[in-house]
Amino acid sequence: MAGLRKMRILWPLVFLLGPVEADPVEVHIVCHTHDDVGWLKTVDEYYSGQNNSIQHAYVHMILDTVVQSLAMNRNRTFTYVEQAFFVRWWRQQDAATRALVKTLVKEGRLEFTNGGWCMHDEAAPHYIDMIDQTTLGHKFLMDEFGVAPRTGWQLDPFGHSATQAALLSAEVGFQGLFFGRIDYQDLQLRQQDRAAEFIWRASPSLGPAAQVFSGLTGSYHGNYGPPDGFQFDVNNLDETIQDDPNLEDYNVKSRVDGFVAAALAQANMTRGKNIMMTMGSDFQYEDALTWFYNLDRLIQHVNEDGRIKVFYSTPSRYVEAKQKETMVKWPLKEDDFFPYADGPHKFWTGYFTSRPTLKRYIRDTSAFFQVAKQITALAESGTQGLEHLAEALGVAQHHDAVSGTAKQHVTFDYAKRLARGRSLAYPEVSKALKTHMGKASVQDFTLCELRNVSLCALTQAVGRSTNRTCFALWNGLARPREELIELPVSSKNLEVVQAETNEAVPIQLVRSLPSVTNYGSDAGGAKDTLLAEVKLPPLGFSGFCLQQVEGKTAPESQLMKDAELIENENLAIHFAGGMMSKITDKVNNMSIRAEQNWFWYNASVGNAESSQVSGAYIFRPNRSQVVTSVGSWVHQRLRLAKKASHVEITYTVGQECPGLRFADPPGEIPADDGLGKEIVSRFSTDLQTAGTCFSDSNGREMLQRKRDFRPSWDFNQTEEVAGNYYPIATSLFIRSQQSQLTVLTDTSQAGTGCVRDGEIEMMVHRRLFKDDGRGVGEPLNETQFVTSYVEDPKGQHYGPGLVTRGQHWLHLGRPSNTAKSWRPLMDRLYMAPVPFFTAGEVAFRKSWTNWLPKNLEVISLASWGPKTLLLRIAHQFGVGEDPELSKPAKLNFEFLFPGHSITSIEERGLGGTISKDEVEHRRIQWPLEDEAAPGAPLGRMRSARSTVGVVTFGPLQIRTFLLQFGEAVFI
Repeated sequence: MAGLRKMRILWPLVFLLGPVEADPVEVHIVCHTHDDVGWLKTVDEYYSGQNNSIQHAYVHMILDTVVQSLAMNRNRTFTYVEQAFFVRWWRQQDAATRALVKTLVKEGRLEFTNGGWCMHDEAAPHYIDMIDQTTLGHKFLMDEFGVAPRTGWQLDPFGHSATQAALLSAEVGFQGLFFGRIDYQDLQLRQQDRAAEFIWRASPSLGPAAQVFSGLTGSYHGNYGPPDGFQFDVNNLDETIQDDPNLEDYNVKSRVDGFVAAALAQANMTRGKNIMMTMGSDFQYEDALTWFYNLDRLIQHVNEDGRIKVFYSTPSRYVEAKQKETMVKWPLKEDDFFPYADGPHKFWTGYFTSRPTLKRYIRDTSAFFQVAKQITALAESGTQGLEHLAEALGVAQHHDAVSGTAKQHVTFDYAKRLARGRSLAYPEVSKALKTHMGKASVQDFTLCELRNVSLCALTQAVGRSTNRTCFALWNGLARPREELIELPVSSKNLEVVQAETNEAVPIQLVRSLPSVTNYGSDAGGAKDTLLAEVKLPPLGFSGFCLQQVEGKTAPESQLMKDAELIENENLAIHFAGGMMSKITDKVNNMSIRAEQNWFWYNASVGNAESSQVSGAYIFRPNRSQVVTSVGSWVHQRLRLAKKASHVEITYTVGQECPGLRFADPPGEIPADDGLGKEIVSRFSTDLQTAGTCFSDSNGREMLQRKRDFRPSWDFNQTEEVAGNYYPIATSLFIRSQQSQLTVLTDTSQAGTGCVRDGEIEMMVHRRLFKDDGRGVGEPLNETQFVTSYVEDPKGQHYGPGLVTRGQHWLHLGRPSNTAKSWRPLMDRLYMAPVPFFTAGEVAFRKSWTNWLPKNLEVISLASWGPKTLLLRIAHQFGVGEDPELSKPAKLNFEFLFPGHSITSIEERGLGGTISKDEVEHRRIQWPLEDEAAPGAPLGRMRSARSTVGVVTFGPLQIRTFLLQFGEAVFI
């Protein structure tokens, strides 16, 4: 990314003294380009060089000229990352060019690092999406080139997660992980302590086996470009190498001296004689020869000088060189890199929530994609449409997509790609479902995409234009479940029956949530919603029919606006003034004060302390106290289902809801007062939490957070609210010795339980009127309309503001065993049952697996070739979370798929393209500075390679398998 996001932090010249190592510094020149998969322009605009009035970038020419330049000189190397661009380019190349590229890759002159479809964000994505987009890119690279990347390259994400280090690095088979951005205070300390490279052991559950060698880029100055003065891109102003003494401006000595000084300064911030210089930046090498011409000469003259050695290299070669420095001991890091700040008062914690509807659409599409893969894999049907969806979802994980930090027209493009991907996948899913039905249905299946705003033509038609609509309800989890399914309806004379048996299921008619959409009109939404209580088999479906019944009215539930208490067998929820005030856990016989309300922070527009404002990236309230409660533009529904151990809150922000909760003047999130608003739901309890809370890392490990504290350094707090906010992908909890309150969210958000004792805040929406100066160049003011960027590069916003709707689930329990409830709830919230509607009939029920152990879950099931399935199974509990469920679990594959002949089982790495044995072979035993003697050998898990077998899973371990079957898989 360009502009002010490329800020460099400069430190005193004490580092020019040079390293303490006696051997000459060896400089690995790593040529690279950082190509955002959308940001200021769409992914296609970036690729084809369009819309350059916004930003000059032309990825097609980058790849063209890089390949040409590499072919001209065998010494040159180049490193590339984003497969979303490379695959576009590859598909357009002729046979000769493809043959040349394959030679370059085979010889190690063109190296792929990271290798995913994009360089994903690390705060907002769900871990399954991170795995999927990585797998998508890695499969292409293995299929076309027979290679699997050996290093991670997360240069630009705005903070770095434990999941990235433990899962998306070590478990993928990466031997090194490199990135640019870390907190400015952390950066300064690492520069001083020669700790710019270190061993990152991020997962207490996975332990030392999941650690990875990690290092900063950008000459250890907080970014990923070359040293100052050595930017040789065609449009840059830095001084080129003029080495012809017969011409004016001969500058070899000054250029060599400057480069040697930069290399020695960098070497003095790490350990060992090898350093890596990242020579390139955003969308550079469009004219690659300009870069390589100057680097060729720089390398030649620096080596002739003799003070240091310099040569073309790649990230994997660099890690190999560091591994050979066996006498160097490395510092150890065990926490993560959130939140990120690039200066005082400049915390990048706002983007955890920015563009909430895009975030939710991505999360919803992710769950649908998992189900679609299951349905088609189990029918051995076509997957071409699914590949389009996989690519769209892969693009959406980019660190300017799901992060919510792209321009508005780019955000629209991300959503359009997801919608197109879904529509292309539907026919294949429908065809596969019909196969699963046998002879029960000859009609196509469809989804009701707008059920969340009470719109579904097929269910609303029952009682008006048809008497019956059937649906198959797919359960993507590998365990049976009972759920409430919501069906928008137009009649009260209805029932829901099991397919084939015609047995009625319990139902209840409730008032629909308002159907007003982000387009500002009623759009025909149903006034009533039918709740049906259904039972689903593991990894399969049950069939149901919604039908009209003359003379029989569905039982109705009245809206209880002024209720003081609702309760079921497990919980009692108390209210005061229409809002929740106390929760009682009947099972554990305990109660806590739990007052919930809605507030908004007034976004800063700068003050005497700092000119920094709140924007798409940065959250900075103008004071630590929130403004008192919101108006009628926030409302919510609280539901306590029968037998449930949790409370469901469904909120709508940015839309009038007459008659519900608030009585202030109606309207959208106000804009006419000119005040930016950051909307939070706050839960205030009487728990004694000592400034501590726990937040998830992309839905995996729970990490302890403390108020105004960082485990890695003596932290100086400058923003008492924003500096204590963290990314919440799925879950956040606070606890005392006796009680734990957990909040689960259906999409990624900013949240905290550390600002004030006993309080949780979840930020659900943001409407801002200032740009925060980090490059996107527009305020985060999402509206119905935006002017064309071709006609108006500023992209003026007008029309009603954005409406967002989402869910928070609350669970109260004892800290010692509450994970046994909220961990499965987290899976249920992510993988909601998906109803597929049809005008025909549906089968009664079908399941493809036995139940798994309670602490295991299927997280991926996809086709991997004829009679072959890719299967990922995850242990869903962290170490120490539950006295029983945190223990290792065993799985017998014969039991998993009864009645089906598995001919072979091969365990793969997390990316699916290399064997687990290869992943283990790549692990490196790095000496640590705090160990008196070399540490214990890294724990290695024996891989599975047999026809049958029992496999063991440790806490939070994910294992990936290729299963081959002796017959057509599961039809």
